[in-house]
Amino acid sequence: MRRLRVARGLRQRDLAGDNISASYISFLEADRREPSSRVVREISERLGCPPEYLLAPEPAAGSAPDRTAAAQLRLARAALLIGELDDAVDGYQQALDDNPGKEDVLEEVEFGLARIAELQGRYADAVVAYEGCLRSAENYPQYTHWLGATLGLIRSLARAGDGDRALAEAERTQERIDALGLAVSDVTVELSSVVAAVWCERGDHEAAGVPIAQAMGVLPQLSERRQLVAVYWNASRAAYRDGRIGHALELAARVTDADTNDYRQTFGMLRAVYGGLLIRQTPARPEQARELLEQAIADLDSAGAIADAARCRNDLIRCLIMQDEAQAAHRMAGEMAADPRVPDLERIRCRLLDTTALSLLGDQDGARRACLDAQAELDALPDTAQSSRLWSQLGQVMTEIGETEAAIAAYRRAIQGLGMELPPTLLPNRPQPATARAAERPARSGNRHGSRA
Repeated sequence: MRRLRVARGLRQRDLAGDNISASYISFLEADRREPSSRVVREISERLGCPPEYLLAPEPAAGSAPDRTAAAQLRLARAALLIGELDDAVDGYQQALDDNPGKEDVLEEVEFGLARIAELQGRYADAVVAYEGCLRSAENYPQYTHWLGATLGLIRSLARAGDGDRALAEAERTQERIDALGLAVSDVTVELSSVVAAVWCERGDHEAAGVPIAQAMGVLPQLSERRQLVAVYWNASRAAYRDGRIGHALELAARVTDADTNDYRQTFGMLRAVYGGLLIRQTPARPEQARELLEQAIADLDSAGAIADAARCRNDLIRCLIMQDEAQAAHRMAGEMAADPRVPDLERIRCRLLDTTALSLLGDQDGARRACLDAQAELDALPDTAQSSRLWSQLGQVMTEIGETEAAIAAYRRAIQGLGMELPPTLLPNRPQPATARAAERPARSGNRHGSRA
């Protein structure tokens, strides 16, 4: 039942219904309840399979994958690491189909699909998927992705705009990894980077500077590879002595697996957050920020972190505008907008930045087109805290290029997206694009180096 549910992208509560709770579904999947024939029939309908399929005997759960399964999982992970995400999805799905009932295969697939959702910028889906991984960690003592799923959940919460929960989870996780002896490790650097990113997003640059300083203090101690390996080895042995077999295996894997010993994504995230902080603080330091952001993009690209790299590129575009290199900024924005791998929110951000670059280059028609493209893409997205911020930014940019009516509509959408009620007299029938009459008005250029850049 669990294998079919994961394969169909369903959550436990999706199988719940009349007289069947999500907690009961969890008990069934953990083999802690014996379902009645009625329950089996209802669940099979939701899973799209015959009831007999759920009752058929399968290989014992928890058995080690055979060579075929091991090869499938290794190849799927390799595809994930090099950014071939469609191939990774196919590989994980094939491993799942070929090895029904094998708990460790399901564990790898579940974590791999969560990682893919995060890399694709589908942060809300990634949150749900990582939460599923952590529920598995609670039910199965030998689960080997607790730390990876926890870090993924915190990153995805921050990217999805749930900063409060990301900060709370980061604090709890830091306490746990300190207890494991990982206070000086790449995990601490990663947590600090995410916490700093949340504070940057909220505009509290002073608060963001604290975790950045902490991470920069840890970073030199990670330069000695042998020392870092020893940290994980000691933590793994301690977990094993305490009977936490899953933790021990996961920590040992960070010693033995080549891909988990590659810290480019961790260091890239730190450089990206630090560079973003430098261009947002007062006074801004775009020269230093540019060097950090370029290094971060190289790290994140090589690590296959598509969404994080796109976010970093947008900060580099912002930096180029601040350095009077509008043409280079426009060129980079065009490349991002044309890349189908770039997540929707980051592509919209790059279009808004491109509007400023085009305005500085004197191409007001191009600036309007970029605004309208951003507006069309935003219209297709659901209302969230993130999309509300983008509507607000669109309103700022529309104001700068003289599209006052469209700017007002964008601001209204931003307010509505936050769930705030507007008086009926202020509610438009629907957001309207810039009118032809408005397009004929002389456009005003924006602030050359303001925060809107």
